[in-house]
Amino acid sequence: MSGFIKQKKKLRRGYTDLQFDSTSIADLSFNLLIFFIVTASFMLRQGIFLSLPAANSAAVKVEAEQIFDIYPQNDGFIFEGERKTRNDIITLLKSRKESVKDTIAVIHMKPDVVYDRLIDSLSLVKESGVVKVSLKEN
Repeated sequence: MSGFIKQKKKLRRGYTDLQFDSTSIADLSFNLLIFFIVTASFMLRQGIFLSLPAANSAAVKVEAEQIFDIYPQNDGFIFEGERKTRNDIITLLKSRKESVKDTIAVIHMKPDVVYDRLIDSLSLVKESGVVKVSLKEN
């Protein structure tokens, strides 16, 4: 019985002598915080940037061959009366841009077409390299 008591006192004494040094954990947490702040600032967001005309700007005359009409649908696009895929429209826009200077993509939106199709249409116009876009509600 006396051996058990002596062993218990040693354990108590050991616990009181032990100290926890939290300096390394604090250093680690600050290093991780700095790392995430620095890496988060380098993440660039891709977007579609539009410069809208002023309210008092005059109408601009364009030729019919400059206009590229896109009719987004819920399941694709319609161009010149034919159903086209996204890649078809990009290819057609790129070829039009090469042949006609200052090509203008006109996106005709219908009220029953989902909003995502407008964003997709703007995205494919950006991918094709055309910089002038007009939105029209049908």
